[in-house]
Amino acid sequence: MAGSVSLTDLTWTHALFAAVLGVEGLQRLVELWVSRQRQVQRGKDGVAPVPETAWGFMILVHVLLFVLPPLEVLLLKRPFLWAVGGPALVLYALAKVLRWWALSTLGRSWNARIVKPNTVVAEGPYRFIRHPNYLVVITELAVIPLVHTAWLSAVVLSVVNGLVLFARIRKEEETLFSIPGYREVMGGKARFVPGLF
Repeated sequence: MAGSVSLTDLTWTHALFAAVLGVEGLQRLVELWVSRQRQVQRGKDGVAPVPETAWGFMILVHVLLFVLPPLEVLLLKRPFLWAVGGPALVLYALAKVLRWWALSTLGRSWNARIVKPNTVVAEGPYRFIRHPNYLVVITELAVIPLVHTAWLSAVVLSVVNGLVLFARIRKEEETLFSIPGYREVMGGKARFVPGLF
């Protein structure tokens, strides 16, 4: 049957791709758990997540990351090409480093939801840009599918993520710019690329 896949069709590159998706999925689950614990703690202080319509769409985009690329790879028999997969893996690794740097800099202020922080953080990657963690997400959704040449998924996920982040960041910045000192410290910085507004 056209488009069907048997176990004999699977290669080490499929295992590599599955491993990348597995690491990414585990990370997402841990982040959601940590985020929820912090929401509970802030709730005790009377601080609740800011209501937003983008949250449900963000969840959907991140779930699609684990659905669309594997389907494209298997059903459309996308090959692993070192010229594409190699750079994608390098960018993925760099994104992981930036994520660690951003989250460790924020410490307990980080949350997956929009929760008004107690302080303005302008250290680490926040010395250069306002949203390094969103830069990581943009990179991941673009390059993870490309590890196994799932270019169609990369395009779809990037476009949909762009629309979702447009709404999410506007809402988040409403909250951040209401914090005393945030505008003075962070207002002159670009969102994603230093020097680019």
